[in-house]
Amino acid sequence: MAETVRLPEQQRRRPLTIASLPEEIMSEILLLLPPKSILQCRAVCKAWRDVTSDRAFLLTHHRRQPPQRLLTFIRDVGSHHDDLDILDYCVEAVDFRTHQFQSLARFTGQDYDCSLEDSPFTVHASCDGLLLMSYNNYLHLCNPTTRQWLWVSPPALQHDKVVGLYAHGHPSEYRVLYYREFGLGRTFYITTVGSRKERRIWPHSSSESLRKWLTKGTEDTEFNKPFLFHGNLHWLPQSGRQNKIVVFDTLDEAFRWLHVPFKMHNVSSLLEIEGSLAMSNSHIGSSKVDLWLLQDYKHMVWVHKYRIELPVIEIRRLVEDDVWFLHIVSQEGDVLVDGSYWQFHYDMKGNLLEKFQCSGRMLNITPHILQESLVPHEVFQILDNESRHAPHFFRGL
Repeated sequence: MAETVRLPEQQRRRPLTIASLPEEIMSEILLLLPPKSILQCRAVCKAWRDVTSDRAFLLTHHRRQPPQRLLTFIRDVGSHHDDLDILDYCVEAVDFRTHQFQSLARFTGQDYDCSLEDSPFTVHASCDGLLLMSYNNYLHLCNPTTRQWLWVSPPALQHDKVVGLYAHGHPSEYRVLYYREFGLGRTFYITTVGSRKERRIWPHSSSESLRKWLTKGTEDTEFNKPFLFHGNLHWLPQSGRQNKIVVFDTLDEAFRWLHVPFKMHNVSSLLEIEGSLAMSNSHIGSSKVDLWLLQDYKHMVWVHKYRIELPVIEIRRLVEDDVWFLHIVSQEGDVLVDGSYWQFHYDMKGNLLEKFQCSGRMLNITPHILQESLVPHEVFQILDNESRHAPHFFRGL
């Protein structure tokens, strides 16, 4: 009978454990976790803390986070019988792949006259996982994932209009673009967050027609809906006003036109598809929505990617009136139908995937996209402010 040969102790194969995995494999596994779990992993052991605190790891993790559309709405505090005249101004992010909603911020304050369209709360911009929000004329820059925040001044919101937020130069240097109206014209300014200084940039552009357009006092451009793509800010014109997009080059800090060869309808929105700028284009109450792709950004070459047609009879049955808005919201062709009281998610083949309702009222589907980020920003560390204390708009979340 053959004898069993025992290997020396040091040659025996050790059982494979998580702790014994190579750092490259461990890093790939941790990159699959959501931000909250990454923070919890830092408490497991020093090795995990080192991996999940590395800036390169955090940048990769940020790029892999799903883009989430931001929604804002208001909700009454207390029951209908309390009559407190107090509202919650809420910001939530929705992932259309999972239909999961995440509460990001909540401002609580007095009721206001909705008919005046003068809400005390606004989400102005998003950039690198940061949100620029204001409430009662106080401007806040915050990271809703890490709960870091600070006040931003200037601008003074009593007379300044914020139109964008962007990174410039240093990884943690962020600038706010805004304008101030004087008489019948407007002048643009830039402030670096934390500097407490502003710099005037008289609408700087090589195009005379664009300079005239920007200095007009009329609201011909949707400056309240900036779209950040490849580091540049983009704004659509108001419906029917112009067949051009206003672009702000954040490197040269100058404005320019982006020409559009097709008619922009009254329900248009910008998004990123396959690394390119794209536009969802439709009419109010239409069952059809087109996707146009900017194939060559430098030479302004647009191509018609596809048209999606939804079952109009089904939509009319779901929506209480004949007013709804169609938006393509992902590169997979997901379509969001905003029916005021109800929202519907269709795929590009016209199949209804989900029906959901806002838990408040005055729903606003913003153009802002959030990709959660754990990347540390120096601006939150070096400024002497109350960022180490939890602000009121994170409480209870």
